[in-house]
Amino acid sequence: MRNIVLIGFMGTGKTEVGRRLAENLDWSFEDTDHRIEEREGRTISEIFSKSGEPYFRRLERMVVAELAQRESCVIATGGGVVMDPVNLRRFRRSGILIGLEAAPSAILRRTSGFSRPLLSKDRDRSIRNLLERRRPYYLLSDHRIDTTHRKPQQVADMIRSVLAAEAPVRVDLGSRSYSIEIGQGILPRIGKRMRKLGLRGQVAVVTVPRVGQLYGSTVRRALESDGFETVRIILPDGERHKNLKSVSRIYDALVRKRFERGSTVLALGGGVIGDMAGFAAATYMRGIGFVQVPTTLAAQVDASIGGKTGVDHIRGKNLIGAFYQPKLVLIDPDVLRSLDRRQFVSGLAEVIKYGVIWDEAFFSYLEDNMEKILRMESAPLTHAIRRSCAIKAEVVQRDEREGGLRKILNYGHTFGHALETITKYRTYLHGEAVSIGMAFSARLAVRLGLSSPAVARRQIDLLARTGLPTALPKLRAADILRAMTLDKKVSRGRIHFVLAGEMGRVTVKPVEEKDIAGLLRAGL
Repeated sequence: MRNIVLIGFMGTGKTEVGRRLAENLDWSFEDTDHRIEEREGRTISEIFSKSGEPYFRRLERMVVAELAQRESCVIATGGGVVMDPVNLRRFRRSGILIGLEAAPSAILRRTSGFSRPLLSKDRDRSIRNLLERRRPYYLLSDHRIDTTHRKPQQVADMIRSVLAAEAPVRVDLGSRSYSIEIGQGILPRIGKRMRKLGLRGQVAVVTVPRVGQLYGSTVRRALESDGFETVRIILPDGERHKNLKSVSRIYDALVRKRFERGSTVLALGGGVIGDMAGFAAATYMRGIGFVQVPTTLAAQVDASIGGKTGVDHIRGKNLIGAFYQPKLVLIDPDVLRSLDRRQFVSGLAEVIKYGVIWDEAFFSYLEDNMEKILRMESAPLTHAIRRSCAIKAEVVQRDEREGGLRKILNYGHTFGHALETITKYRTYLHGEAVSIGMAFSARLAVRLGLSSPAVARRQIDLLARTGLPTALPKLRAADILRAMTLDKKVSRGRIHFVLAGEMGRVTVKPVEEKDIAGLLRAGL
């Protein structure tokens, strides 16, 4: 990335945000309109009125060609720049495109008192008409930020957050440290990455039938071309198979193939496969090498990071397990394109969770870019994955074994796990249950006076926009409460909830059963 290019309609704050961002980054700043005015010695309005729009657009294309050659520059563009495909192509090659947008009413307010050659006397109508024609071009940005209710510095900070999240992610745990590598088309390089880590010999690729069919051959070829001997272990798919019986099948294959302490177990699949393969690696010969290659969104942003491994018991989720860190996590966002749509949407609950518990700016980014993420556009999807991984890595580094801080990662999970247990893991996907749990926790925080209705509404609205469920199912309150008592956060018989007082800041608190039951009976 050589430059940052701000595109969008007039009045969205490109110039002011650009200046602040350039100052924060210690980069240079350029404005295409100002550059044209300096070159011509007259204002944009004068150019339009005396020379016409075609002449202005030719000047604009010349200026874009010059600025696209710059480096370490923040470039604020005129509102019509990206309607020219040549300009768009040059700027896209030059750097990253950030689209700023605002409500028509905000644009009208911000542009009042300024001469705008393309606006008629009826400014409100002409703004809406022109904005409607240009919106498809603005949607071609890599990332979108709504400036309607944000100050220029807040917008600049959000852009800096997007840029910072592009750095490699590392989980720093001393001798147990490892990297989370994220990138399109990286599966064929897995053998080389494992050899660099000093791994050798046999590798058990643990997967499920569909994932094995899609990516098993690619992974095995990559491993074998770098000298690894591979063994494929196929397990049945689904949370209901996450048990000791399935783990025993892994043990049987490892024993049969004479795996040694220098061998490796590689999890190729979702969170269920990662948890079971990791538990097998942690306990076979008291611990052998373990590598995570997650193929679902939930696994990529959550289950594959942090070393939690284990299986379910008939009475509760993840009651049997161990902390065991992988040697490497390799994430290819491209594999999500073959994912069932419902599975993909389900995983977004975990992504949204990170914004609620840790980073309000990231939550705002998700509000602005969720439609792009749902379309699996590369830049916003990769950013959402990378930022989620970075947040979890930071939490895990501070509290590897969930002694305190790490419990906040269970936001929405107390209720969600209970819901999964009651329905025997057959009704809801994990993320769907967590989404309902997050909505419940948001309402509970309001009921207890810890949060405002506005904070709860933002969460519930984003979950709903994403396509995730938020309404409580019609289940008996007593059954849900009973299932909650088996949650790992229960202490001295009291149910603990992760609750958000404000966006980006949460606490873990004991909650009285009467308060939980009251909200359950309200059936919100």
